[in-house]
Amino acid sequence: MERINQRTNHLVGTNIRRLRIQCGLRNCDVVTMLQLQGLDISTATFSKVETGINNPSVDMLIALTEIFKCDYNAFFMQ
Repeated sequence: MERINQRTNHLVGTNIRRLRIQCGLRNCDVVTMLQLQGLDISTATFSKVETGINNPSVDMLIALTEIFKCDYNAFFMQ
């Protein structure tokens, strides 16, 4: 599974968190929606993605575009 590397730049995780909050969703809400789309993820892992500790998969980002109703590029904006 292809992953986006956040080791030196947590921009993607920060944007995921911003978009989630803008949509009025809790971490557990997003995790449930991701699980319903077939992604095996826990709330703890999702939280680590938002803080830049874990790297999101491309599949996760694609699923998040549907959940947040945003463009894929929204995860990479400064």
